Amino acid sequence: MSKGRVSKTDSILIVAIDFGTTYSGYAFQFRHDYESDRIGSIFANTSWTAQSGNGLTSWKTPTTLLLNPDSTFNSFGYDAEEEYQELIENEEHHDFHYFRRFKMMLHNKVIMNRDVEIEDSGGRKYSARTVFKHSIDFLNKHFFKTIENRSLGIEYKHIQWVLTVPAIWNEPAKQFMREAAVEAGIPSNRLQLALEPEAASLFCKYVPSEMQTDEDGLNTKIVPFSIGTRYMILDLGGGTGDVTVHEVVDEDSLKELNVASGGAWGGTNVDRAYFNMLKSIFGEDTLKKFKIERRTDMLEFQRDFEMKKRHIRDKLGQSIRPVIISIPAQLSEFIKEIKGISLQDAVANSEFADKIKIKPGNKLAIARELMEELFDGPRKEIISHVRNILENQDSEHRISAILMVGGFSTSNIIVDAVRQAFPHLRVVVPPEPDLAVVKGAVLYGHAPLTISSRVCKYTYGVAIYVDFNDKIHPPEKRVQIDEDDHKEVLCKDVFSQFIGVGESVSVNGSVDKIYDVTKPHAPMSLQIFATPEKSPLFTTDKYCEMLGTITINPPQDGWKKGAKIKVSMKFGGAEFEVHATDFQNPNTFYSTHFDFLL
Repeated sequence: MSKGRVSKTDSILIVAIDFGTTYSGYAFQFRHDYESDRIGSIFANTSWTAQSGNGLTSWKTPTTLLLNPDSTFNSFGYDAEEEYQELIENEEHHDFHYFRRFKMMLHNKVIMNRDVEIEDSGGRKYSARTVFKHSIDFLNKHFFKTIENRSLGIEYKHIQWVLTVPAIWNEPAKQFMREAAVEAGIPSNRLQLALEPEAASLFCKYVPSEMQTDEDGLNTKIVPFSIGTRYMILDLGGGTGDVTVHEVVDEDSLKELNVASGGAWGGTNVDRAYFNMLKSIFGEDTLKKFKIERRTDMLEFQRDFEMKKRHIRDKLGQSIRPVIISIPAQLSEFIKEIKGISLQDAVANSEFADKIKIKPGNKLAIARELMEELFDGPRKEIISHVRNILENQDSEHRISAILMVGGFSTSNIIVDAVRQAFPHLRVVVPPEPDLAVVKGAVLYGHAPLTISSRVCKYTYGVAIYVDFNDKIHPPEKRVQIDEDDHKEVLCKDVFSQFIGVGESVSVNGSVDKIYDVTKPHAPMSLQIFATPEKSPLFTTDKYCEMLGTITINPPQDGWKKGAKIKVSMKFGGAEFEVHATDFQNPNTFYSTHFDFLL
């Protein structure tokens, strides 16, 4: 979709929203502060606190939304979690809509419908875009409350917004997020999307060297940003891991070297492994009953583990043993009721009897080794993926460092695993790694062209007709055109390529194609196809999918006779752009629209 651009002079404040799988937050910075202090003047709201139980505090708030029965907004984050538990305790929750960790629904979507639905906690279908809209709207309004509390008068027209998205996301998912943000009240022409690893890379570029330490605790530069340096950004969040490789072009710009890649290797996998272990000890029916009948206790139980899993090893990577987990009294009662045995016997009869001991007060003392095994799934996936990238790199220009950011990079278990697997590389984690993306997104809002080029994730093209050749074209693609005295035999569904997978493309560069106008007053419509294959023959080939449609609107008095339209596609930005001009008169621009949502 063609988008307006905001000049540096008409935006005095950059606001970045980091919409995560498990946690979300925002940061902002005034332009005059950016000019004098790149990162020290970025403000991130870091005081999100759960009111109940142990008062868990985090740098972001949970990506959890509660809507009222009439679909109006109720609450978000910790407030939504606690309000919903209170509704359950009073048996008033049945008509409310509760959503948790819903961002993953956009992961790996090549084709996507604008009206896609997701399920709330009760299994009811609900508009996904409405859920995302309410969530972004909350963060938007929370930011303005923060500004008001600081007595900083600011208007929408002076703000440039940046919304972060994973680099592995496809164009439909990006457009979905943009439209949800616009529906939440953020003007489209004042909104940029920033790829999360790129944002983190920009942040780390400006972290003072005295704030950075390597594995020996010594001061070091995260990445020696000399020209030609190549390094990997490993962005590990709650839901996904995102991997990109950058090379320093000059003092002010970077270029992407590999197709952005990743997978569902985030910290939520550890949570899943932990509760699967508890199911095997206490029984699935026991935990299900506990979750349904004691939801508030279950929430506190989950939050307790959330805190404990961050500190299985201390800051120096030393073992902390054992890990103590308090078992709610009612869960212990349910074990007796359903399994007919005590908590002690349930543990003693399990396969983990030699690694879990019962302490006074219904507490489990879990051996550190067992707790670390919960990290095995994502740990192995991360190491395997990084190794594959390193093995396929250019031998003359090798990666010299791995930069780890994101919430899951706060885990010493994961960081130590990467260091042990790749001892020949410098592996460094910046301070507050889970804020690197949102703070870097603020920097990206000030200087978006810092990323000079990217690598295409797919081969993109359009469907065209060519003269039929029975020696190379299959018979089912043969089409005969009979118009008056004019007859043609054509081949349909031929893939006309714009750009190929793996090709490096400049952020400002474009790929141009010329098309003839066939209908004098109708819009020109081009269907865009995408495939991971390098040289597709037809748009009907396996793995080839229709991604969306470019629509070019004619002038008010229609197209000129014999008109030719020059269509320019920009593939190098965080989002695609399309522009159309008259081929004979390049100063004549036509209205265009790019729609990836079917």
